[in-house]
Amino acid sequence: MIKKKRFWIGLIVTLICLYFVFRGIDFKKLFNIIRSINLKIFFITLIIYIFGYYIRSIRWHFLLKHIKHLKPQELFPYLVMGFMFNNILPARAGEFIRAYITGIKKNISKSSTFATIVIERIFDGLIMIFYFLIGYMAFHYDYRILTKEQLSFNMFGIQLGIKDAVTLLAIVGSVIFLLVFIICFFLINKKEKTVNFFHKLISFFPKRITELFNKIIDTFIEGFGILRNIKDMMIVLFFSALAWTMEVFSYYLMSIAMNIKISFLLVALIMAVANFAIMAPSTSGGVGPFEFFGVGIMLLFSYPKEEATAYIVIIHSMILLPIIFLGIIFIVTEGLDFQKLIKVKEEEKNEI
Repeated sequence: MIKKKRFWIGLIVTLICLYFVFRGIDFKKLFNIIRSINLKIFFITLIIYIFGYYIRSIRWHFLLKHIKHLKPQELFPYLVMGFMFNNILPARAGEFIRAYITGIKKNISKSSTFATIVIERIFDGLIMIFYFLIGYMAFHYDYRILTKEQLSFNMFGIQLGIKDAVTLLAIVGSVIFLLVFIICFFLINKKEKTVNFFHKLISFFPKRITELFNKIIDTFIEGFGILRNIKDMMIVLFFSALAWTMEVFSYYLMSIAMNIKISFLLVALIMAVANFAIMAPSTSGGVGPFEFFGVGIMLLFSYPKEEATAYIVIIHSMILLPIIFLGIIFIVTEGLDFQKLIKVKEEEKNEI
């Protein structure tokens, strides 16, 4: 029942967002912009974007090294498969599937592996906050900014513009990531007190949940081992920053391929906000919220709607399609059963 509700809520959010994105658009102009892409720059951009995932596998190598020494090239297929399932399944199910595949293939704890993925997301969130702060300067320094916001909506009786929504979204996302980071830090450095605190919190839940918590907490905390070492934390932070810098650079290159004049500040803002937006309920791959906020920001900076939509659609396609294609290849080469992996995701959510 809960899964059905989550599906319908996600579908409704996606459809509403896409309705506003494509409402009143001239599809002939849209397709003409897409057809005019410089293919040479486009493929260079794709290569740079995909290489960013190998950088993530290097980061994951450092996150896992206190559990088991695994080379980045060993981890790359599992990382890509995880992101592939994130792109085609709702609720970021790929994170659980990645932990499952890695645990089975490399004979390590799935709970500890999943904890390293949680750490990845925390560091990603911190870098997103950094790029949001850089991008937010576009509101002050980008010459294309409108003097009056043309996009606004009503929330709880308050009229909000897109700039307000962007700020609110970033604040909420930042608070969530910082809160999770603080909890993880205390789980490592004040384990007993923090675990006792959570025991009190979950004591109100059914016995099955408290037993599951007791079962996984120690192995889960093992995956947070990177937080014990400042040097390793700095290495992980460096590769997180490098991976996202390659991504924002690929966004910027894609604008060149499409002959869209856009400042680096605005590209950084689009990347940060669009990635915060996909935390909202939606169908797989963040389709809907990503387009809504990406296009909304570009409209705010007076870009034509067809140009903004074409750019954001191509960017999101670059994010989703190559990784889905690579993930399918790795599933075949690793001898895995696609249907079984989809079925196992719910079991892994309960175990992890």
